[in-house]
Amino acid sequence: MFADTNVVCPILIGRSASLESGVHALTRAHTGHGGTVLISGEAGIGKSRLTHALVDRARETGFVTLGGACFEADRAHPYAPILDLVRVLASVRSPALAAHWFARAAADLVTLFPELQSIFVEATPRATLSPEEDRRRLFQSFTDSVHAIARVQPLLLVIEDVHWSDDATLDLVLHLARRITSQPIAIFLTFRSDEIGPRLITLLADFDRARCATEIALRPLDTADVASMLEAIFGDRCVLDVAFSPSLHSITEGNPFFVEEMLKALLESGDIAQTDGVWRARPLAHVHVPRTATEAVGRRLAALTDAARRVASVAAVAGRRFDFALLQALTQHEDAALLALIKELIDAQLVVEESADRFAFRHALTRESIRVQLLLRERVALHRAIAAALETRWVAGAHDLDDDLAYHAFESGAWELARRHARRAAEYAWSLCAPREALQQLDRAVTATQRLGAPADAQLHIERGRTHETLGVFQSAHEDFTLAHEVARDAGDRAAAWLALHSLGLLWAARDYERAGQYRRDALALARSLDDPSLIARSLNRVGNWYVNREDPQSGIPYHDEALAIFERAQDRHGVAETVDLLAMSHHVAGTEDKAVMMNERAIGLFTELGDRRGLGNALSVLLVSGSSHHASAVAVCGSAFASEQFVSERAVQLAVDIGWRAGEAFARYLLADCLSWRGEYARALKLARESLVIAQELGHREWQCGARRVIGVTALDLGNMDEALVQLEVAHHIARQLGSATWIRWSGAPLAIRLARSGDVRAATAVLNDIDSIVTGSAAARRTDGTAPRTLGTRHVALARAEVALASGEPEQALELLPESETIGTPRAGLLRAQILAALRRWDDATPLLVTARAEAERQSALPLVLRIDAVQGTVRLGQRRRLEARQSFDEARGIADSLCETLDDAGLEATFRAHVDLLAPPPPVRTARQLAKEQHGGLTRRERDTAALIAAGKSNRDIAQALGIGERTVEGYVAGVMSKLRVTSRAQIAVWAVERGLARADMQPTKTRR
Repeated sequence: MFADTNVVCPILIGRSASLESGVHALTRAHTGHGGTVLISGEAGIGKSRLTHALVDRARETGFVTLGGACFEADRAHPYAPILDLVRVLASVRSPALAAHWFARAAADLVTLFPELQSIFVEATPRATLSPEEDRRRLFQSFTDSVHAIARVQPLLLVIEDVHWSDDATLDLVLHLARRITSQPIAIFLTFRSDEIGPRLITLLADFDRARCATEIALRPLDTADVASMLEAIFGDRCVLDVAFSPSLHSITEGNPFFVEEMLKALLESGDIAQTDGVWRARPLAHVHVPRTATEAVGRRLAALTDAARRVASVAAVAGRRFDFALLQALTQHEDAALLALIKELIDAQLVVEESADRFAFRHALTRESIRVQLLLRERVALHRAIAAALETRWVAGAHDLDDDLAYHAFESGAWELARRHARRAAEYAWSLCAPREALQQLDRAVTATQRLGAPADAQLHIERGRTHETLGVFQSAHEDFTLAHEVARDAGDRAAAWLALHSLGLLWAARDYERAGQYRRDALALARSLDDPSLIARSLNRVGNWYVNREDPQSGIPYHDEALAIFERAQDRHGVAETVDLLAMSHHVAGTEDKAVMMNERAIGLFTELGDRRGLGNALSVLLVSGSSHHASAVAVCGSAFASEQFVSERAVQLAVDIGWRAGEAFARYLLADCLSWRGEYARALKLARESLVIAQELGHREWQCGARRVIGVTALDLGNMDEALVQLEVAHHIARQLGSATWIRWSGAPLAIRLARSGDVRAATAVLNDIDSIVTGSAAARRTDGTAPRTLGTRHVALARAEVALASGEPEQALELLPESETIGTPRAGLLRAQILAALRRWDDATPLLVTARAEAERQSALPLVLRIDAVQGTVRLGQRRRLEARQSFDEARGIADSLCETLDDAGLEATFRAHVDLLAPPPPVRTARQLAKEQHGGLTRRERDTAALIAAGKSNRDIAQALGIGERTVEGYVAGVMSKLRVTSRAQIAVWAVERGLARADMQPTKTRR
C-alpha cells in the first residue's frame, strides 16, 4: 500500500544557503544581537520545512522555542497567533509552564481571551481602559514576558503564515522586533510572497526602514534538486527513466510540496511500485499524472473509506485547524470511531496531530484541495451545521467564538446570526485597535442586513465609514457616511444624522476644506437644534478648526473658547483636553508661539492624565513644530520639561507607531523632519519626511502629503538641490490648492516663490505670490472686519517671500519697505534677509548689527544652516567694508559649518551638490602660490626671514647675516624681530632650535643675496 511508504522527503534539499542564513541569525541572537528573519516564498515551496529545520538547530544550541501560526479564518480575529502560541505551549508542554513563562502578560491575555483563564488560573482580568491603552499595555507586558524568558535562555519565536495574520498581531510583531536587537532573541516569520496584503506590505516597509529584519526568499528547486528528493525518498534502489526527474520537475515547477503530492498520486495509481525490492516507475509520458495538487489530493481521498472522506470534508470546511469536540459534534461519531478515522487521515498524510484535542491539515493547500471538491450546496450545509454547533457553545460576554460564528453563519446564509455576531466581532476588533479585522466583520454585517431585506442601519454604516477612514479608503468612507446621513434623516434620528455630518466634516478635511466647512456648519446647526451641550461643543471645535485651516485663527479661536467653557462646565476632561489641543494649533497658525506652547503643555498634561496616547502624540507633534523649525517666527522659550526637544522627538513619532495610528505617524514624522532640517540634520530629516510621504500617500491624506513634500522641498532648497526643490514644492502647492486651505496655500507657495526667485525666474515667483493673493481674496481669512489683513504665520511666510523676490528682481528699496525692522525681532530668517537687503543698498554698517543679532538667535536654535548663510552674508558685508581678512574669516567659518553639515549626509551626489551651493554663498579661498604655501608652512615667515633664521641657527651674527644676504644690518635686525614675533619666541637660541627642527639650517646652505 502507498500508505506504507512515506514520500515526505526526510532531509532538506536545495536550501543550504537559506539554512546557513538562518543559522547565522540564530548565532547572532545567541550572543545578544537579536533580530527578525522573514522566510518567504509561494505556497508549498518549503517555508515550514526550513523553519522546522532551524527550530531543531535552535534547540540543539540551547534556545527555548515558541511557535504560533496564522490561519485564513483568523484574519478577522485580533491576536489569533498569540492565542495559538499560548495554547500550543500549554498543550504540548504544560499549562503550568505557559503560566510561568507568560506570567507578566497573564492579566492582559486573560482580559483579551477569557478562555485562557484555565491556564492562567491566578490571573485577574484587568479593567479595560481605552482601546489604545489596552493595546499598549498588552504590547508592553508581552514584550516583558519575552525578555524575561530570554534572560534565562536564548529564545526563538516563530509565527508561520503571517500573510493570514490580523493587523493587531503584525503591530505587536513590529513592536517586539524593534525591542530585541540587544537581546538573545530571534523572531522567524513565514509568509507567502504571492499573498501579501496591504498591512503586511506596510510591515515589511517598516522592517526595511528600521533595518531590523533580513529576508530569506525561497525559490523553486531545480531539476537536480528534484532528483535528490527522489533519491532521499526512495533510496538507492530506485530505477527511474532518465526523463522521469526532468518531467516531474516540469510538471511540479520545482515546488517541493507538489513533488510529494505527485509522488503520492503515482503510488496510489501504481505508476510507481516496488518489484523485487527495487522501486520502478513508468515513464511519465505514458501515465495519467494529475496536473495539480488538487487532483493529487483527490486521488488520495479516493483511497480512503467513505467515513474518513466525510470527516475530511467537514474538517476542511471548519478550517485549517480543527478540534476534536467540534468534529465529534458534527459527525456524531463515538470517540474511538472518530479517532480511527482521524488516524486514517494521518496515515494518508493529509492531517497532523497538534495536541490531544487539536488537529490540522498538513498544508493549507491540502485543506483547500478538499474544500473546493465539495459542491457549493454541500459547503453551505456544512457551514450551517458548524454555526449551529458553535452557537451551542457560545457564552454571552465572551468574544472567542464571535468571529468564527460570523464567518460560518455568513457562508451558510444564516443572515440574522451573521449580522449579530459580525457586529460583536467588529466591536471587539475595534477595542483591540484592529481596524482591518473590524472592517471584514462590518462588511459581513452590512451584507447580512441587505440579504435580510432590512432597512439600512445608520449606526452600522457610520462604524464602517469610520473604519474605512482609519484605513485611508476615502471613497468607501464617504459612501458609508453619506448613506448613514440619508437613512438617519429619513428615519428622524437626528443624533445619528449629526454623527454622520460630523464624520463627513472630519473626512473631507484631508481633501477639501470648503466642503468640510459646510458639513461642519450643518452639524453645528443640528447640534444647537438638539440642544445637546456635548454635541454643540464638539461641533464648535470642528468649525473653529475649519477657520484655523483657512488661515483665519482669529475667527476660529472664539469657537474653541466657547467649546472649552461648555466642556469645563460639564467637567468633561477629555473634551477639555481636545479643545486645548486645538487652541494650541490655532495659536501656532496665528504665529503666537508663546500661547501655542502654553496650550500645548496644558494639553500634554491632560492627555497624560487621561491615558490618551493619540491625543498626547498629536499635542507633542504640535509642540515640536512650535519650537525651532522652518515654520518658526519668534520662537518661544519655555522652561517646562515638555519643551525638551529630546523628550518631544523621542515620544511624538513613537506614540503614533505604538498605537498603529498611521495618519498620526505621518503627521509626527514630517513635523520632526522639519525641525531636524532646520538644525541641519539633513539625512535623518529627509528619511523621516519621505517616510511620512509614503504613509500619507497610502492613506490618500492630501494634507500630510502637502506637509511632507513641503519639508522635502525646503530641505532641498537649503542643500542647493534646486530641481528637487522645484518638483516637491510645486506638487505641495498644487495639493494645497486642491485642499482649498489658505494656510497650506501660503505655507507651500512662499518657499516655491523663493525657489523660483533664487534661480532667477522672478516673473514666475511673482506670479505664484499674486496667485496666492487671488485665491484668498474675498475670503473671511483675507481681511479682518476693520479691512486689514490678519497677521499669521502664513502671511509672514509670504511677506518674507515677497521681500526676497523683490531683492532678486533688483529692487532692494521695495524689498526694504516690504520687510520693516519690527518683523525681524526674534526671527533670524527675517533678520538675515533684511541684512541682505541693506547690503544690496551698500548700507554695510546698518547690516552688521542685524547679522550679529540673527546669528545669536540662530545659534540659540541650533540652526546651523542659517548660521552658515549668516556667516556668508557677513563675509560679503565685510568685503564691502574693505575688511578683506575678516571677510575671509567669515567665509571660512561658513565653509567650516558646511563641512560639519556634510557629515550628516549619506548621499555622495547630494553632498557634491551642497558643496557647490556653498561655494556660491561663501567662495573658497584663492589657490595659494608656491611662495605662499612655503610661508604658511613655516609659521608665516617670508623667504628672507627664513634665511635669517637659518643663519642664526648656523651661529651667525647680525653683521655676518647682513653680509651673507647683501643687506643692511638694521634690516637684519628688523628680520630678527619679525621672526621672534611670528614664532612667538624671545631669544636667538629659540629661533635656532626652530630652524633646525624645520630643516632650514644646513651646512651647505648658500643664502640668496639681494641686490642693493
